[in-house]
Amino acid sequence: MAHFPLIFFFLLVSVLMLSLSCVTALDPVDNVCSRTRNSSLCSGTLRSDPRSATATITRLGYLAIDLALSHAATTTNKINTLLGRAKDPGLKNSLRFCQVEYVSYAKLACRKAFIFLNQRDYSGSNTQGFELSEVGSICERKCVAGPSYLRQLTIDNRKTELFGDIIVVVSALLKNG
Repeated sequence: MAHFPLIFFFLLVSVLMLSLSCVTALDPVDNVCSRTRNSSLCSGTLRSDPRSATATITRLGYLAIDLALSHAATTTNKINTLLGRAKDPGLKNSLRFCQVEYVSYAKLACRKAFIFLNQRDYSGSNTQGFELSEVGSICERKCVAGPSYLRQLTIDNRKTELFGDIIVVVSALLKNG
């Protein structure tokens, strides 16, 4: 009977430690997004898709790639619309440049990131995430000097950078175990 208080105390401490470890552990979305350049945009973007609720780190990588491909198509359509309205030759050149970036490089980076992630080649998926992020950065630099209505692309470019960041973070987390 003298051991009962000791056993009870041990069980109580064990339950408390277990509950604390569950509370302090980050869910995968928070774990990934806290490491990106814009954690609130990341969290809002990923959580807007119901698949993120049960996603592992790996699944978040695939989700980011899927969302990035869809986003690249939407952004390309927006660029095409702006290009159709543009009169200034310099503006047309900037938009054509962005069009090529999104049509060619963004989609290619997403496809390659998917393949590398699938092969567990996290260095390769990391590189493709960086390439995707660069598409947004480069297009933004091209458009920032243009007329104010081009600023519509700023949010799209930042989101492209974000998807690249997510892929880079997921790759690093998976590589480092």
